[in-house]
Amino acid sequence: MVRRSLIFALTILVAAPLAGIASPKPTMTPGGANQVSAASGKLGQNLWNGVIRFKLVELRDATAADHPETLVPLASQKVMVLTAIIKNGTTSNWGELVSYTLADKDEISFEIPGHFFNPIALNIQQGAAVKQTAMFLVDKGYVPVKLIFACASCAAGKFKPFRVTIPTPSATPSGR
Repeated sequence: MVRRSLIFALTILVAAPLAGIASPKPTMTPGGANQVSAASGKLGQNLWNGVIRFKLVELRDATAADHPETLVPLASQKVMVLTAIIKNGTTSNWGELVSYTLADKDEISFEIPGHFFNPIALNIQQGAAVKQTAMFLVDKGYVPVKLIFACASCAAGKFKPFRVTIPTPSATPSGR
């Protein structure tokens, strides 16, 4: 009986380190250390995060009707236009500092400078909405595939950002 217990104890001592080697370590959640937890949706979809409703109405290259020449683009740049609708879902006025960050297929990000937006400052009455537009410059080859709308001045944890998927131009139906 003692011999059997001794063999069992030795087996456990030898097998325990091997168990750690044989089983793979758990993999980390994809997305990196700074992955933004966000309410996700698509271009044109109304999204809700418990505080506001957000809809990215359009993100496109500027046309002649937009007068892109007013931004004086370089030969290596193009002008883009963004339109979003933000609706207040709180019981009081909502006026916070927001940011719009684009990312391309390689996750190269570009934050649209706030001074390009109209209106620059948001003050949305309870239950009301505001249309925010921007015309801005990017590199000519830049093709955004997602947008992150975040609140820079909101209390941590109270405002969940929005992640909007943008179809690539080849995926957009013709006539749009």
